[in-house]
Amino acid sequence: MPNQKLGAVEGYPLRCVNMQMLRTSHYILKAYDDAYRDLGVRATQTPVLGILSRQPVATIRDIAESMETERSVMSRKLQVMEKNGWIHEVDNGSGKEKAFSLTREGQVLVSKVMPLRLQVQNRILGRLSEQEQKLLFTLCDKLKDEIQD
Repeated sequence: MPNQKLGAVEGYPLRCVNMQMLRTSHYILKAYDDAYRDLGVRATQTPVLGILSRQPVATIRDIAESMETERSVMSRKLQVMEKNGWIHEVDNGSGKEKAFSLTREGQVLVSKVMPLRLQVQNRILGRLSEQEQKLLFTLCDKLKDEIQD
């Protein structure tokens, strides 16, 4: 661990990681939300649409695990998306857990979201060099892995 002084690291003011991540996350989500606004979908909902476009039927557990989130959070998100007509509950044969699939409207929404997603992602990552992009993803993965341990 680096030699730390109270309130400073190597002569720089100590910055709160939580605050930096929250700020960055806010502006990134806002960029995606702004792009999707006319479609009526939120940036936090589009990963679910993406999962269901690749996996025709998925349980709440499948989706939550894929997104590394709590099932209760995912359950509420799926209720909203079902109410919007983008997904519907399907019988997965187990009878133990709800499963969902994209509706036709959801499939159309995915086809409209994907080009916008790519535009926003290119705009965000375009501000970073290729080396900085690799470093960003490496650091995100490392922090996630370290915090989970």
